[in-house]
Amino acid sequence: MSHIIIAMIEVGYGHKGPALAIKDALEAAFPGKHRIEVIDFPRAAGALRTDASIKAAWNAALQQPWMVQASYALMEAVYPHSGSVLYPFIADFYNRGSRYLATATPDLFISTHPMCSMVAAAARRRYGLKFPIIIDVVDPFDGYSLWAEQSADLFLVHSEQSRDVLIKHHIDEGNIKLVPYPRLPAMQAPEKSSEELRQKYGLEKSDKPLLLVTSGAQGLGRAYSFARRAYLEGFPADFIVVAGKNKRLYDNLCQLVQKMTPQGLPGTLIPLSFVSSMAELYSLCDMVIGKAGASTCMESLAHKKPLICTEWAGQNDYKIIEFLLQNRLGSFTPRYRDFIELLTNPPIYEKYDAEFSTHGILEVLRSYHAVSGSM
Repeated sequence: MSHIIIAMIEVGYGHKGPALAIKDALEAAFPGKHRIEVIDFPRAAGALRTDASIKAAWNAALQQPWMVQASYALMEAVYPHSGSVLYPFIADFYNRGSRYLATATPDLFISTHPMCSMVAAAARRRYGLKFPIIIDVVDPFDGYSLWAEQSADLFLVHSEQSRDVLIKHHIDEGNIKLVPYPRLPAMQAPEKSSEELRQKYGLEKSDKPLLLVTSGAQGLGRAYSFARRAYLEGFPADFIVVAGKNKRLYDNLCQLVQKMTPQGLPGTLIPLSFVSSMAELYSLCDMVIGKAGASTCMESLAHKKPLICTEWAGQNDYKIIEFLLQNRLGSFTPRYRDFIELLTNPPIYEKYDAEFSTHGILEVLRSYHAVSGSM
């Protein structure tokens, strides 16, 4: 039985979701043939300093995006020496991650986070390990310097834009395979009808637009303040607000709704913390409001709902906004008055027509196995 490690870092669902989808697809296609692990790599390796610093930096970056933007620009400027520049900041991850892989001896290493790929490449060099490295570039429209690990054996990308950026970073086009973006659980069609869902979430029948406000598991971003202000100002729309891990936000919104309900505002605001099915909310809403992020973007597009981006963190996120605008699949409203103007006079959006599945990834892995014998 071969051993496959799928490595990610759990900063947002954009890295974890595709890793889990690939694991499920491999287990379904090759039942009992492989031992497949999805790991939060720095945590699994015991690189707790790096683990804590990466996750703290991500939370900070959601509130201070300039940090991510500056780091992105620096990594682009120093490429192909990005790993050397990063080493002092994540040395324990390089060291412990390399020892972890030397002990685990995987037959195949699949990465959905660029730092995982860099550490795996360093482990191969340091210990003479032979496992192939396959990188799933989960940024749907980018392939920036940290993704472009020169020693990786295969790159999976989900758009021509990502492929082209990797090529600009001197990755051999023959090592890049264009495949559909994985079908995540939130992309599934819900079992309940719209009427049943409206009843479940306490929404009366209405002609008002229904807006889903979600900005990742951390529940951070200006989308929440926009929705709160629009509700208080009496904008005629219904807002379902998913606060995720942000308990303070959730509690404040619950208190706000309790205070304002007797005043009979024209709109409705429904705060939720974690939900059992984002697919239900995507299918029910008319628009999605939030930060430009990979999983939110692709889940919205899978449900053929426009994504209204209120902000972006890194330049890889801004490429999502560019794609939405160029293809009339969403809008960018970083100011409140832009947001209200859009809701007042919404444009006509296109419907995204593309496949979401792990079938393409499996076919590439099968083909790769036939050549390399790694699976």
